[in-house]
Amino acid sequence: MNQQPAPASEEQPLVILTTPRLILRAAAERDIPVLQDLILGDSDVMRFAFAGAPLAREAAEDFIRRFFTFGGSPTGMAVLTEKPAGEIIGFAGLSPCDALGTNDFEIGFVLARRVWGRGIATEIGKAQLAFGFDQLKCERLLGLVDPRNVPSIHALEKLGMRYRQTIAEPKRGSRGVYVIEAGEWRRGHAE
Repeated sequence: MNQQPAPASEEQPLVILTTPRLILRAAAERDIPVLQDLILGDSDVMRFAFAGAPLAREAAEDFIRRFFTFGGSPTGMAVLTEKPAGEIIGFAGLSPCDALGTNDFEIGFVLARRVWGRGIATEIGKAQLAFGFDQLKCERLLGLVDPRNVPSIHALEKLGMRYRQTIAEPKRGSRGVYVIEAGEWRRGHAE
């Protein structure tokens, strides 16, 4: 018996979560060149993400195939689109993370330059926290950020995440680790 999940239909990729303005969905083959051109190949967008430099087409495709979900799992990076047209504006998702020495999940978002400053990071971040705590039953969630990336730090703090420590990530450089515990998040949403 085949243990691999069936791929999501090219016409209807798996929707992981939605917000009033956004849809986070599984990747499809047709998304690869769009993500490379819009995000992974843009030096301004990538200066604080991953290794701090844009990815060439082949490296971007390899990255997407390795770290994005194509419908077999609700975790991993996924394509972020804006309603109502479904236009790609970035990527986000919850990915396994052992930055603090345990099996945690990290929320993440990388947005196209044209949507910066519109509250998209906070909106998708809130949805990711709810998904991680309510659906995945996580005890805590992490956010890793380049210490020079002031807008992303602000977004994580706005989400209620607190700075824990700075670590050296082998492929990502120095990263500030921000944390929110399930109980803290639930108390903040009970008010």
